[in-house]
Amino acid sequence: MGEDDDSHPSEMRLYKNIPQMSFDDTDREPDQTFSLNRDLTGELEYATKISRFSNVYHLSIHISKNFGADTTKVFYIGLRGEWTELRRHEVTICNYEASANPADHRVHQVTPQTHFIS
Repeated sequence: MGEDDDSHPSEMRLYKNIPQMSFDDTDREPDQTFSLNRDLTGELEYATKISRFSNVYHLSIHISKNFGADTTKVFYIGLRGEWTELRRHEVTICNYEASANPADHRVHQVTPQTHFIS
């Protein structure tokens, strides 16, 4: 939602799962771009592509254009969706052998039989 003049945003780009994104990263392809209409009451909704936004843990919003002013004014951004708790599977305790321990690896040895031919 923006002001009723040329400072209202006209384009918004969404980037997902790029922690610590900077303005330098906006050169990459966004996950979705929206052409915005002027919305003074905050009633317009823009649907995201469900296939691209099903597992989002970080969302960056880049307001890339307005209707011609030098500055852009944004008063409200509303988000809808389902929140789920982030689950990270930590590494389970693992033991790695730098060199084999002979006690752990039993080897059946066959004793050679010596035959004498006379």
